[in-house]
Amino acid sequence: MDALPQLSKFEKLGEILFRLRDYTPIPIIICAILFAQPTLTTLVVGGLVALTGELIRTYGVAYIGTISRTRSYSNGQLVKEGPFALLRNPLYFGNLVLSVGLALMCNVNWLPPVVIVVFYAQYIPVVAWEERKLTHIFGDAYAQYKVSVPNRWFPSLSRIRETSLYAAPQSWVPALRSEKRTLTSVVSYFRIIVTGK
Repeated sequence: MDALPQLSKFEKLGEILFRLRDYTPIPIIICAILFAQPTLTTLVVGGLVALTGELIRTYGVAYIGTISRTRSYSNGQLVKEGPFALLRNPLYFGNLVLSVGLALMCNVNWLPPVVIVVFYAQYIPVVAWEERKLTHIFGDAYAQYKVSVPNRWFPSLSRIRETSLYAAPQSWVPALRSEKRTLTSVVSYFRIIVTGK
């Protein structure tokens, strides 16, 4: 395969942020822990929102495979089934829902908007870089996919009947194993928010 064409500065930023994506939430997590004043209501509501985000993530990982956990990008198969038939970035959508849920648990009014702003500040350049790579790898197939699934950030619910949303994923077992680290982090976060230690 030919080398990737010259990246714009914005795409280079996306590549860097992609590699740092496990560390960029740390300042927000520290703020959440320091300022948290959870109530039973915010814990339940935020917990349900976070659980929904994690289910979206796991569903996406079941289709794309454990490559989602690496800091490189796969030259494998273009995934167009399941949640990828409703939006192009279901794992990132799941991340957003999960993160907002965790912020809601804290009962800090300014935290959910900050989470949303930081999320898009990070992932807009990441997606620009990823789309450049996917276009380079898959060419016309990816261009056609972008036309058939124009939504980057939110699922197109009107497409549910006409998609392969219910096609069987590769496997749920590797997806659940892959998400073990995320689940462990969420449980630890919950414990710290509730107990303060």
